[in-house]
Amino acid sequence: MLSHHKHPKSLWVLAFANLCDGFSYYGTMTILVLYTMHVFQFSRDESYMIYGAYAALIYSTPVLGGIIADKLLGNRRTLIFAAILAILGNFILMSSHPYGFALGLAVSVVGSGFYKSNTTHLVGTLYTNNDPRKESGYTWLYVLCNIGGTLSPLIYGFLVYKAGWNKGFLCSAIVILLSLLWFLFSKHIKLEAPEKFEVKHSKTVFIYCLISIGCLLLSLLFYVPSLITPIMLAFFAITAGSLILMVRKYQGIERQRLAALLSMSFFGMLYYATVMQVGSTITLFIQQEINSGAINIKLPASVFSTLYSLFVLVLAPLSSWTWASLRNKGIQLSAPVRLAIGILIAALGIGGFVLSSTTNYVLLGIIIGNLLLSAGDLVLMPAVYTALSNNAPTGIKNSVMGFWFLVAALGGYFSGVLSSLSHVFATKVFVQAPVYTGEFIFIAGFTALVGLGVLCFSSKIKKVLL
Repeated sequence: MLSHHKHPKSLWVLAFANLCDGFSYYGTMTILVLYTMHVFQFSRDESYMIYGAYAALIYSTPVLGGIIADKLLGNRRTLIFAAILAILGNFILMSSHPYGFALGLAVSVVGSGFYKSNTTHLVGTLYTNNDPRKESGYTWLYVLCNIGGTLSPLIYGFLVYKAGWNKGFLCSAIVILLSLLWFLFSKHIKLEAPEKFEVKHSKTVFIYCLISIGCLLLSLLFYVPSLITPIMLAFFAITAGSLILMVRKYQGIERQRLAALLSMSFFGMLYYATVMQVGSTITLFIQQEINSGAINIKLPASVFSTLYSLFVLVLAPLSSWTWASLRNKGIQLSAPVRLAIGILIAALGIGGFVLSSTTNYVLLGIIIGNLLLSAGDLVLMPAVYTALSNNAPTGIKNSVMGFWFLVAALGGYFSGVLSSLSHVFATKVFVQAPVYTGEFIFIAGFTALVGLGVLCFSSKIKKVLL
């Protein structure tokens, strides 16, 4: 069960930080495609590219954030600097100039990314490997993140109509500032073991300057969309090569466990490519239904993104109770099996949007689709986080946790590719049905094949995991 009485107080500091971070990046992601098309007049393909790059970078920068925390600055300094960057980034996003918007995306991406791997890793340090509360702690972390994800589309959508497209970014800056203040005034709470190393002030400033220069360079990616594909592919190639070298440094069971985690992460990448359709294909489909009058609600399509996070909140207690009950009965599904089940449930979720696009039950299909996508997330995410925390070698746990976010980053990038492929399928192959119906059928079939692929390899993966 999700019980707050049994968890360390530090969990709530970290979970609230995750809530505020989730509010910021969920809010930005849910309006990004519509925002760039309406405010800056980008084409659909350019908007998809920017969305994919933002999603990719916001989940890949945790790898760098984890390394910086592990090897250079420590968790506390990294978290504080990340929060400052996220606040500044949201203020800059309010700019009406295309480059100002590009710079704001870059700064907020780095800030949010550094936040993620550190808060997620620190939750794992609050419990021992065999502590049954650990998975529940991660579930709470995920639930509070989705509270932010539930509120932000509603608030952003309301502000679009009442105050303008960019006012949601101001709200994001304020809530992240609140989380930073709580973190700073919680020194009496033990968030981690003492830092393993002392960092000279000059070295700290130098690292901060390098990160700031990196933000300036990264802004060019959003300002010139044609740079996105080659730069992203090069970035992923370099990062993947570094991770392979990291694995080769270990021997025996540690190397086997790292290889198992990498295998799970590959399938996780493909899963994220499906789930992140919420901010692209699904959002544009809903906007079309609003414009046509099939959905008689005068709000941006991005508001419907709140359903995904809302269902996570509603289903989380049931999910936690279900897995706890199964454990008490001696039934405990392995992390790779739960990953497979979660992906297959997501495939059924996309099927809900097929229903929405082919019948008069438009809203019902949207609700079912979001419900099942949320259920799939709750099945796999706590299990994956626990597997990463338990099986990563000591000394690189931050980096391994960051690697999972890199997987989500790859999924974010390939979500744009999947959107384009599904559109080609719908317009060139499955021409007898409405365009969005063909797109959703393609995505659902792809996701189901991924889930079955995980099941095929699950027995080999679970043999080496704790």
